[in-house]
Amino acid sequence: MREVGPVATKTVLVDLSDIHSAVAALEADAQRGAISVAEARKRISDSKRAVTPRELWKASGGRAGARKRSDWPDIRRTVFGATFLLVLAALGVWVVTVYTGKAVGSGEEDYIPEPTSVSVPADELPAEEPSG
Repeated sequence: MREVGPVATKTVLVDLSDIHSAVAALEADAQRGAISVAEARKRISDSKRAVTPRELWKASGGRAGARKRSDWPDIRRTVFGATFLLVLAALGVWVVTVYTGKAVGSGEEDYIPEPTSVSVPADELPAEEPSG
């Protein structure tokens, strides 16, 4: 297996010899009757199209390649980075909310006061007309 250039440092590609060993193992299993000829043909075709060891492992039914993903460190780094940014944004929103609340009001007096009670005194109520 060979490493790809500086663009993708962690991606590992399948060697041609790995593909040949997978095809030989599939053909041997088809001759022994462990798998059907149609399944062997499909798996051989998928094995020839495999680019990474993980794809070869899935295509050959576990006969060649590697089960573990070769780009797992990149995936983990991306997930941790996105989680870090999300936590950082939430923390920033919280800090801005707390300090804006402290700047606007101290808690004892509200920034937006309660509206004054709009009640009509009893002596100014309209007289009720007798119903009839």
